[in-house]
This record gives sequence, C-alpha cells and structure tokens, in this order.
Amino acid sequence: MKKCRRLWIRTSYSALALFLSIALLGGCIPSSHTIEAENNSIKKVESNDGEKTMVVSEGTKVDDLDLSGTLASELPAKVDGWAKDKLEETRVLLYNEKEIPISLKDIGIEIDKQKIIEETQRFPGLKVSSVLKVDPLTASQVLEEKLRKFIRPAKDASYKIENDKVIIQPAENGRTVATDKLINYFQKFTLSEVPTLIELPMEEVPATLTTETLQSMAFDSVVGEFTTKFSVKEENRSANLTAAAKALDAKVLLPGEIFSFNETVGPREPGTGYKEAYVIINGEYVQGTGGGICQVSSTLYNAVLLSNLEIVERKPHAMVVGYVPPGQDATVNYPNLDFKFKNNSTSLVYLRTDVKQGVLTIRIWGKKTGKSVRIERQVEKEINFKVENRLDPKLSGGRIVQEQKGTKGIVVNTWQIIRDVNGNENKQFLGRDWYAPTNRILRIGTRGLSKT
Repeated sequence: MKKCRRLWIRTSYSALALFLSIALLGGCIPSSHTIEAENNSIKKVESNDGEKTMVVSEGTKVDDLDLSGTLASELPAKVDGWAKDKLEETRVLLYNEKEIPISLKDIGIEIDKQKIIEETQRFPGLKVSSVLKVDPLTASQVLEEKLRKFIRPAKDASYKIENDKVIIQPAENGRTVATDKLINYFQKFTLSEVPTLIELPMEEVPATLTTETLQSMAFDSVVGEFTTKFSVKEENRSANLTAAAKALDAKVLLPGEIFSFNETVGPREPGTGYKEAYVIINGEYVQGTGGGICQVSSTLYNAVLLSNLEIVERKPHAMVVGYVPPGQDATVNYPNLDFKFKNNSTSLVYLRTDVKQGVLTIRIWGKKTGKSVRIERQVEKEINFKVENRLDPKLSGGRIVQEQKGTKGIVVNTWQIIRDVNGNENKQFLGRDWYAPTNRILRIGTRGLSKT
C-alpha cells in the first residue's frame, strides 16, 4: 500500500514538471520584447524589397481617422490633413435667432498634434480622441470683430445740474461675448464631435459708475454758507470781486477731488479782465491789479469751514482785513499763494456764488449729515500801530490828510467746533495767526512854507 502511494506521488510530480516545461517551451509566458511591441503603435514590417519600414499598428484611430498601416513618416501630415478639413468646415454661431457662419480655424482653434500622436503610441490598435487647443487672444479678437453688431459697451451713469438739483441719467449695462465660456465649450468636444450649430454665450458688462452709486453721491442741501460785504463805490474792486466769484460759480467737485482757487480763477491780469484796485503790499494799501480777489477767497474759506470740508492750503494776510474776522481770512496771490480744499465727503460738492449790491454770498451744496459747525476765536494779544508822517509839497502848508487809517496788529487763535446729531462736540484747532499792525499814514502839506 505504501509503495503504491509513493509511486502515485512520484508520478504526479513528474507530470507537473513536464507540464511546466512544455508551457515554458511553448511560449505561454510572453517575452519582454512582445510586451514592448504591444505598447507601441509604430511597428517594423518588411517590404517587398526586403527593407524594414515603420508603420502604425492595425486598428489605431484618431476619432474617425483610421491610421492603420500608415507610414510613421507620414503620420503627422495625415493627421494635419484630416484636421485641416474639419477645422475649415463652416459652423454656425446662433444668437437671438441670428446666424453667424464661422469656422473653428477662424477663431484660433487647432488640434494638439503632438499630444494626439503621443496618445496613439500609448494605445496602439485603439481609438483615441483628438485634443483641441485654443488661442484666447485670437479668439477674442476675431469674435469681437465678427460679432461687433451684437456687442454693446456699458454706459456709465451721468448727471446734469438744473435749478441746483442733480438730474441723473441711469447707467446701462453692456453686452459682450463670453469668450471663456465659448472656449471651454469647444474644449469639451473632440474635433469630430464639435456641433455644427452653437448657441453663442453672451454676458453683461456692468457700468463702471452705476446709477445707485451716483444717486448716493447726489447733493441735497446747502451744508455751508458765508456772506461778506463790500463797497460798491470802489468800482474796480467790485468788478474784480464779481469776476472771481463768477469763476467759482457752479463748480463741482467729486469725492476726493481737491479744489484750487488759483487754478479755478486763473491769472489776475489786465489781459484777463482784472482792473487796478487797492491791494496790501509791504504793510500798505496800494493800487495793484486784481484788488478784491482775496475777499472772494476768504468768503469761500469760511463757507468751506462751515461745510466741514478738509482745508489743504491756506495762508492769512499780513495784516488784518475788514471783511472777515481775524483768523478767518485766506489770502491768495497768483501763482504763489493759493487756497485749496478737498472734498473729503462721499457726495458731490457744488459751489454757488451770489453777488448783489455790496454783498457777496458763497453757498456750498453737499449731502446733509446732521452735523453743524461754528467758529471760535481767542485774541492772544494786540499790537499798537505807529503814526507815520509824510511831507507832501503838493498840499498847502500845515494841512494834514490821513492817507491810511491805522489798525492794531493782533495774534489770534482759531478753532472749528463740530457738533454731531447727538450733541457731542469736537473742537479742532485751526491755527495761530499773527497780523502786523497797519501804520497810520498822515500826509503833511509843505507848499508855501519857508525852507529855512
């Protein structure tokens, strides 16, 4: 019994060994050369003259293009020729029932030939999909040109002012081709699958300045107003003042914009219509072109303070002037001394000037905030003026004429008090201004008097 069992085991092992030997010799296990060949679509075949030629494996396709047996050297040209025909085929872009004929080539679409050939080599004997690539710049330029009549630029909101009110022309959104969406749409398909009829994707182009933004910027009330008086008997001075005030009238400032008095009013010269009038030079009132302009800049300065707008540049006069309190003036002299302020609010700022018989009023329109402003001053000290006697041979002897009234010099501190809707006050220091005294000048007649 034991002998039979040993014989059966020995026979079984012999049979297994014989089976494995036959399997190995028969090539049931593929060699590495065979595996490599199956992973390469380009194979060597022997031609009639006995030479080896590289050809594409049977069954290899790109979309509907059969590449079986194609010479390797002819593969790129064959793919190009196939793609060229398809890229030049007419497609139709459809928008609002309007048809726009176009080819894929027209809008910069090509095949990725290198990637397609690599795919055929990775999957020999199989069908691979074509790969499209798009030049976005070309696509945008061509589409914009061909679809110009469907493209509408956005229109910003605009405004005009009538009777001191802002009239708004609403914004209009534009329309353009959604180039990115169209490109992404094409890249979903192979070259053979791109539809003949394509719904053109469009998108809105928002206006830069919207109606809502402009509405939020519209002024609604007078936020600052100041009035000064002048003598209408001084005709030249009145004419200069009126001309400067007119230059300011209806001026509009956008949020963040800086106003320059000199830029707005311009040079004060005879050629620009300004006349000779009294100005302050070296502590004296003398005739000079443009006298009276500083009353306009000072009136504006006070209106700006009461509007709670930001002062950018301001200088006081050298001496006290009579039309505004000390510490509340702003001198200008083209082009060296300027008065500037900034529209630091969120609304439009609109200037209105009004000149009547001896009265100058400047109003500043803006958006009401509920805040109020007042100005406080404190005189730190006064400086007495001197009396200056000037001999005048044109006056009869002993006669005395006052040529210039003397005024005291003064040092003054000024504050701006801002009160909010809850009654809370914020006190801001505006500056410490020093004004020199104006000497009293007397002309003493010497005509007919003996020189001895």
